[in-house]
Amino acid sequence: MTNVLSTLRFTTLRLIRNWIVLLLLLGIPIVLITFFAIILGDSKTEAGMPYIQESTTLMVLAFQLFGGSIVMSYIHEDFFTERRFRIQSLPFSQTLYAFSISVLGTLFSIFLGGILVFYSFWVFNVEWGNIGWAVFVIALMALLSSIVCLIFTFAVKQFKVAERLSEVYGIGAIVLAGLFFPMPENAFFEFMGSYGNPLTLASAAIFEYQAGNVAEVWLNVSILLGAIIVAFFVMLALGRRRMG
Repeated sequence: MTNVLSTLRFTTLRLIRNWIVLLLLLGIPIVLITFFAIILGDSKTEAGMPYIQESTTLMVLAFQLFGGSIVMSYIHEDFFTERRFRIQSLPFSQTLYAFSISVLGTLFSIFLGGILVFYSFWVFNVEWGNIGWAVFVIALMALLSSIVCLIFTFAVKQFKVAERLSEVYGIGAIVLAGLFFPMPENAFFEFMGSYGNPLTLASAAIFEYQAGNVAEVWLNVSILLGAIIVAFFVMLALGRRRMG
C-alpha cells in the first residue's frame, strides 16, 4: 500500500504534463465557450434561458464523455505494452496501482471540468445554479466515462479499436442528444435522447435543479448512478479476465 502511495506523485505529474489531454479537455472547450459567449451574447431560448447558459452546460458535460480516454490510455500503457514488464517488477500490488491510476485520472477529468465551470461563471457570468451540484454531476459523468472506456480497453485486444469505441460512445451520445441535428421522432430515438443518454441525463439533472424540480433531478441522477454501478461490475469482470 505504501509503495503504491509513493507512485501518486509520479502519476499526477504524468497527468499534468499530458499536453494533448490539456489541449483536448481544457484548451478547446475554453476556446469554444469564449467563441459562443461572444456570438450568442444576451440572446435567450424560448424558455427564457440564456443560450450561453444552455450551450456552456451541454459543452462542459459533453467533453466529460471523452474524459475516460485519460484512464484508458494510462492503463493500456502500463499494463498492455512493453512497459508492463517494468511495472510488474516493482514491489507493489498491481491491482492497487491500476486502481490509483483510475482514481487519479477520473479526478483529473473532474478537475478540468471544474475549471471550465468556474471560467464560464467568472468570465461570462454563466449561471450554474449550485456550483457544487454542477461539479457533482460532472463527477458522475467523468466516473461513467472512465468505467466505459476501461470496459472497451478490457473487452478488445486492439487498443486502437478500444479508442475508436470510446469515440463512438462520446460522439454517439452527442448525436443522439440531438445537438448536431434533430433525431427522428420514434420511441427509440426519444429514449436515447432522454433517459437512455448520459449527456441528456446529466444536463437534465443540472437544468431541473435550477428549475427546482426535485423529483426530475433525482430521477435523472438515479439513472446515472444505476448505469455507473452496472458498468462498474461489467468492467470488474472484464478486467479480472483480461489482467488475471
